[in-house]
Amino acid sequence: MEEKKTENNPCEKENKRISKRYLAFYIIGLFSVALVLILLSYVTQLRADKQLASLNSELAERDTTVQGVQQKLLVLQETVASQDETIKAQEQQTSELRTMLNMTTDEDLKTVLKQRLDERDAYYHLAMLEKAIDEEDNVTGKQELTYLQNTYSLERLNGTAQDAVFTGVMAERYAELALKVQ
Repeated sequence: MEEKKTENNPCEKENKRISKRYLAFYIIGLFSVALVLILLSYVTQLRADKQLASLNSELAERDTTVQGVQQKLLVLQETVASQDETIKAQEQQTSELRTMLNMTTDEDLKTVLKQRLDERDAYYHLAMLEKAIDEEDNVTGKQELTYLQNTYSLERLNGTAQDAVFTGVMAERYAELALKVQ
């Protein structure tokens, strides 16, 4: 029996040695695979961290952009509100001016104001014409009459035009003074 053990022993020893060798290769292989997996996981984690950092910076940029846009929107809203107030004030002033000038809403303010300015100018020059006639200054009288006739048409001066500067008594007074100068 002892012989059998010794015979089995070398075989057994060799089997043990081979199995130890396979076991060592197997363990080394497992550690190698584990090491490769750890390295692969590390590289993947680094890559994910870089992408996350990039996305975070993009998000921060977008947040900054959104905040800038919101601030500009607030400024624009304030500007619009200010302009609305200005427009309302201008409309109120225009309404008051229309009331002062006894205008209807369909009349053009610019036209009415021009007509009133023309009337004032014509009254002034008519007064200057009358003063020249009273002082018997024919040169100044002719200058004033020429100015009135060149600036305003005869129809506007004698009250027959739609936009006459003199009407009624003033048109008659102009006709009298014009006859005196000529």
